[in-house]
Amino acid sequence: AIAHADEVSQYEQTIAELASEYGPFDSRLLEPLESLSDTLIDAGNYNDAETLLDQQLQIHRISGGLYSPEQIPVIQKLLELRASNNEWSRVADTLEYLSWVYHRDNTLSPESQLEGLKELGDWHLAALGQDGSDKEAFHLVQLRTMEEQATEIAETHYGESEALVPFLYDQALADVYIALAITLTGQTSQDLMLLTEGIRNRAVTGADLASANIGGATQYEIEALFGSRASTVIERSFKSNMSANAAELRRIQGIYTASGNQEAEAMTLMALGDSILLRQQFERRPGNFAGIRRGTATPGPAMDYYEKAIVMLRKAGLSEDQITSLTRCPVLLPVTSFASTLEEAKPPCTSSAESSLVDLGEYKITSNVIPGLEGDPRSAEGQLEAVAQFKIRSNGQISGLQIVDIQPDNTANRVRVRKLTEIMQFRPALMDGKSTHTEHAQLLIKMPASSQ
Repeated sequence: AIAHADEVSQYEQTIAELASEYGPFDSRLLEPLESLSDTLIDAGNYNDAETLLDQQLQIHRISGGLYSPEQIPVIQKLLELRASNNEWSRVADTLEYLSWVYHRDNTLSPESQLEGLKELGDWHLAALGQDGSDKEAFHLVQLRTMEEQATEIAETHYGESEALVPFLYDQALADVYIALAITLTGQTSQDLMLLTEGIRNRAVTGADLASANIGGATQYEIEALFGSRASTVIERSFKSNMSANAAELRRIQGIYTASGNQEAEAMTLMALGDSILLRQQFERRPGNFAGIRRGTATPGPAMDYYEKAIVMLRKAGLSEDQITSLTRCPVLLPVTSFASTLEEAKPPCTSSAESSLVDLGEYKITSNVIPGLEGDPRSAEGQLEAVAQFKIRSNGQISGLQIVDIQPDNTANRVRVRKLTEIMQFRPALMDGKSTHTEHAQLLIKMPASSQ
């Protein structure tokens, strides 16, 4: 403690002397300010460190301009501090400013820009599990914007090569997240319709306009504009985003076709099957039902893509045992990263001969996004962990849920798990060219907990 105090005092003295001689915003202050802020962060003194980081930002902006890239490391430290303090509204503001820095600056190398945009996207994904539900649409739209910008830079830098694939897939994934949020959620769906379509399916209030700072349309105006019910507009928007997802996947397929990489092309066909299945299974059935009713009883056209993928894997020289290791277990959708090889894509599942249980591993909702859950992460009371067992039908939907263990165990947490499983979608197990049901599957679920 004494050594820390001496170190802090020495830095403070140096800063005071430099500020007295050159002024409080001279660039000579940056090095001692950085050293002192790092020392304070290491000691857990985040509030004082944040003040020093803000001072560094001011100096960077004065000396290098409002969007100078030299301030990026400082902004990244601010993000980490604000996230560690659960100040997610400030994290959102900081992310928005950082995105402007990357957008406005033209001095960074393509690699640095792509790395920065990837980090921004990861922050928005993390915020989806931590920030308020009223910010969910903002983070989803910002995530897609980051992915679109990254794809444009990667196209210029890499051309239509295999190096472009990860960026195309991340953009396709962002389209899926928005499509699911539009069709599954309430307020987030309306916010997304306003942000992406410029419309909403209820009357716009003065408070809405003041907070969003954008115009909108009433349900009557929407129906007059589109010639259909407002619910159909949401359905069209869902299908439009899913079509964008499929188009990006077909572009990936074209890249692998051109390069002659049959195994990777087969994995793309599998991903296209997943896209078709998600689109089909999240289309709601017409009629009045007591619970959620969506999709159809079979995988339908998705099976065509799965079958083509298996045929191409055989052409690529993969053995039947290797192919079975990919298809014998259900896979939770959407798959959050693209694997160009079968080995990388094998699902993390285990089964035993003694019991028919198929263990599907762990699902953490802050890393695999499925919008549509009720509740606000900001009011969460720690982490919920639940062991759920269920059947997975041949269309990839869940039935027969049993919560084997849950901590903390209360009614609200059990409801959250049940609602989550209602909107989960799997790629079903594929055996002998057919989709098959899994009678006894198990999944460890981790998500924010409710207090009661």
